[in-house]
Amino acid sequence: MIEVCSLATIRERLGTGTPRRQFLYERLHAVVSRLYETGKVRHIYLFGSFPTEAPMPNDVDLFVVMADDFRTTGLTDELLAVFTHDTCRIRYNADVFGVTESIGAEHIADALTVFSRDRQFRTQPIVEVIP
Repeated sequence: MIEVCSLATIRERLGTGTPRRQFLYERLHAVVSRLYETGKVRHIYLFGSFPTEAPMPNDVDLFVVMADDFRTTGLTDELLAVFTHDTCRIRYNADVFGVTESIGAEHIADALTVFSRDRQFRTQPIVEVIP
């Protein structure tokens, strides 16, 4: 099941418990803000260790569904950094996995199924992030 939460709710529930969580929440907020600057976001899903109760999550993991007509050409360097894996990892401590909605609902659902399991195949939460 996917829970839908605003950034404010995510901050309140997940982003204040430890200094590490505070740091990662700030990174999450920055990445989500940049994504929305494109005007092409359809869905942002937060998964991995951050939406769990782990006191020291490793990083921020996002699965992002963009509009069919989204392209990275013409983006500013700041926006492009979010879609460039190594740069995003270094700058924001985040892994962003992006697709356009043209891949279809079935493939998006398949990806969410994969992201709903941790490395030991245990169920982990997914949060849809809304502004």
